[in-house]
Amino acid sequence: MRAFYGTWCQCIDRQHNCTDNTEGKVRAMNRDLFWRMLSLWRVKRANVRIAAAVRNGQTVLEFGPSSLNLMMADACNSQCIMCGHDYRGCGSGQWITLENVKTIYGHLDMKQVVDVIYGGGGEPFLNPELGAIAAYTRKLDPVIQHTVITNGIAAKPELAEILIRNRVHILVSINAATPETFRTVSGVDSFLCVIENVRDMVAKKNALRPDVNISISMILIRRNIRDLVPFVRLAHDLGVDGVKTLYARIYPQNLRIKHDGLARIGLDDSLFFAQKECDKTVQEAEKEARRLGVDFDHEPLFCCSTSRQRDCCEPWKSLFINYNGDIYPCPASEILFKNKIDNGQYNSGNAFSQHISGFWNNEFWQALRKTNLVYGRQEIVPECLCCGNAINWLGPGARGSHILDWTEAEKSALRV
Repeated sequence: MRAFYGTWCQCIDRQHNCTDNTEGKVRAMNRDLFWRMLSLWRVKRANVRIAAAVRNGQTVLEFGPSSLNLMMADACNSQCIMCGHDYRGCGSGQWITLENVKTIYGHLDMKQVVDVIYGGGGEPFLNPELGAIAAYTRKLDPVIQHTVITNGIAAKPELAEILIRNRVHILVSINAATPETFRTVSGVDSFLCVIENVRDMVAKKNALRPDVNISISMILIRRNIRDLVPFVRLAHDLGVDGVKTLYARIYPQNLRIKHDGLARIGLDDSLFFAQKECDKTVQEAEKEARRLGVDFDHEPLFCCSTSRQRDCCEPWKSLFINYNGDIYPCPASEILFKNKIDNGQYNSGNAFSQHISGFWNNEFWQALRKTNLVYGRQEIVPECLCCGNAINWLGPGARGSHILDWTEAEKSALRV
């Protein structure tokens, strides 16, 4: 495979320098097709490796992480009521720099990496080096799929063009179909700005890189569920590729209180307490999406809730890297694991100061993997027992999948 890869790259590099404009475009298309094929092969390889390791009880791995989530900025320009972090009250304003990214990539085997996400933490477009980081990632390894997750408020046209030219997929978290609902959910009055920014992204995508995926998303709560069908119609009007939805996870009380002492979301905002209305609305939205030809992704309906054994594979594949290099193992663990990582109770590693070999198989990561094995599981890490992603195995019918209770994890004195 490597010999074929090298030979093909040499050929398409020669073709890319072709002076004939039309022929050059065709060859560039062939080049992109090859990158996509190789990307799919790398995804398959990673999935096979991970599945085998989980199934065979491997907690010491010979392969590295295949998914990176770069938490681009410790700042945000909205105040979404579902968020578990108050950036206005305690955001540092710091960001991951291009030099940081070069260091991170130098500490990993990037030929094993399948995807890089610019998201998590605060708002990626507030990172002034986002465009340079995306261009560097693309130049380093065009096989890697990279995606930015943004609220779209600060999505300037020139930066959006850089991202699209470098084949960065874009997911815009809008969470509403009207200015009124948007203001209620996000805490700012920027709906029309976001819509125009998405229109600009779609226009640039159509002109520059039709293979880039642009989607919009909605975190579902009782205050915006009635916007879901209009949200699908909005997606069609904007010309985006699809709609993604998730149920909101309601964080513990101390994380819902903002800098002004108020909690703007309560337990009763969860759709766990409006299951019939939610199911009906999601089914109507799915029907409307089919009619309009819009891809529509949603979590299981309440009426179809089933449970199974926990099957999380994040400890075998993912690194979530904070703006200061601290490493977290999974989505939302920058909140759930933060205190213990900050005080040294959990030795998860630091991507700025350590090579992957210095932490990937240490006691902390082995404990995570032992906690999530299919066979011979040991319930070591308490955070895994109160995970917000438990909806994937407990099902939406489980209260704990929506209303998060971290009491036992917070009381644990485990040191790994």
